[in-house]
Amino acid sequence: MKSLPTENRPSTKILQDLISVRQKLMVIESSNEPFISKLDPLLERDKQLSECLVQYLIYELDLNLKEEVKE
Repeated sequence: MKSLPTENRPSTKILQDLISVRQKLMVIESSNEPFISKLDPLLERDKQLSECLVQYLIYELDLNLKEEVKE
């Protein structure tokens, strides 16, 4: 994985998606109509991407972290 150029790594692509989702969230949150129905799907996607990004970074950086007990 370390041999891949940074722009081709899965973590980079996930980070780009995460940035896009967070930009959309900011637009909705700062609007006059920050409806929960608009926010919830994006918040769920944000959570998924964030967790995925952490897992890929652990793998790409070859970190030996024990998985904590999930809540």
